[in-house]
Amino acid sequence: MLAAPNSAQAQFWKKWFKKKETVGQQHNTGNPDIKTSNDNSGKPIKPIVRNTGRFPETTYKDRYSIDVLAPLYLDELIVDGKMVHKTSIPQKVMPAILFYEGITLAADTLKKLGYRLDIHLYDVANELESPLTLINTDQLANSDLMIGILSSKDFQPVAKYAKRKNINFISALSPSDDGILDNPYFTMLQPTLQTHCQALKEHMSRKYKNIPRVMLYRTNVEVDNMAFEYFSEDKYSTYIKYNCNNIPNQEDLQPLFDNNSVNIILMPIISDDYSSQLLTKLYEWFPNMQFEVWGMPSWNDMAALKKATTFPNVAVYYTSPYYFDASTASGQELAKKYKARYGSANPDKLVYRGYETMMWYAYLLKKYGSVFNEHTKDTGMAPFTRYDIRLVQDRDDNILYNENHHLYLYRFQSGSYIVSQ
Repeated sequence: MLAAPNSAQAQFWKKWFKKKETVGQQHNTGNPDIKTSNDNSGKPIKPIVRNTGRFPETTYKDRYSIDVLAPLYLDELIVDGKMVHKTSIPQKVMPAILFYEGITLAADTLKKLGYRLDIHLYDVANELESPLTLINTDQLANSDLMIGILSSKDFQPVAKYAKRKNINFISALSPSDDGILDNPYFTMLQPTLQTHCQALKEHMSRKYKNIPRVMLYRTNVEVDNMAFEYFSEDKYSTYIKYNCNNIPNQEDLQPLFDNNSVNIILMPIISDDYSSQLLTKLYEWFPNMQFEVWGMPSWNDMAALKKATTFPNVAVYYTSPYYFDASTASGQELAKKYKARYGSANPDKLVYRGYETMMWYAYLLKKYGSVFNEHTKDTGMAPFTRYDIRLVQDRDDNILYNENHHLYLYRFQSGSYIVSQ
């Protein structure tokens, strides 16, 4: 986590979020560690344009420009050169800060590997750098790649601009598509709820085949109702359904379960707090029964799962697009870099995501040029995740956008967990 700087550090911190971070040097300074691709005249190599077939021609460059759009709220955090928040940084700022910390670590690594990049950071919370302002003033015209930590309301204008300019736009954190259509330049790294639900259906179908299952669901929350309707369309699975718009009574649930076998429950409820209450009731009311409960990706934030004494008779399953193993060589190396730069040995998962996103897409740019869309199966430079980027189409085979479909399956019980592909 990034510690909040004091007033004396405020200017340093603001400089840390500089508008342009150069990876590699534009001119040879004589430093033998700096690699350039300039000829003897000092003129940059002319971009090479190649046709990739289905997409427009790709362009190979001496240097690539990457624009990062993130809500940093710098004007709220720093006023007259002083930190407004003395002891802590507001939570709304932290995702962007942590993600950008990962990007800076990736920039350091890429520089050592000889990559030549110009990374521009825009604080989209500032009206002068809002997505609409950037588009209307054409400040993104020279971009080779855009990485956005944006709310869904900002997707449409940026995605349309990216399509018009043939620039790939990567939505790094949001699982929403905001109704984007016919845009092969828009990619979601965070899978949609429907993709998670489909993965659960496939896992459960393989594991349980024709075994009856109980579905505890809600309809009074829109996103929960969407998940419920999606699972209700499954013609190949049998569910005993019980509405949990309110926490049920013990006597209401009792007839649904069997003392002599493992009870299979699907719980398409997004709120990890509400779901945790239901799981606790299963343990308190039926301590001698065994349960396998399949839940939503948001349960990754459920603190109770990490405690050994919490509902030990319940095994919990859910899917997640990421698993960052700190014990691997890549994990240890990132932790080492993070401690050296930021003072903590435990980088947040968003640091991992920022690091990996920049590492992988910089690699695709360098190897395949600005239009790398047909080469996303090459995940060689992604240190943790084997991304599965698929072109999403509607029922009439119309192109919608690209989406990561790679999901891990987590299984938690008694505070311990295993992860499978």
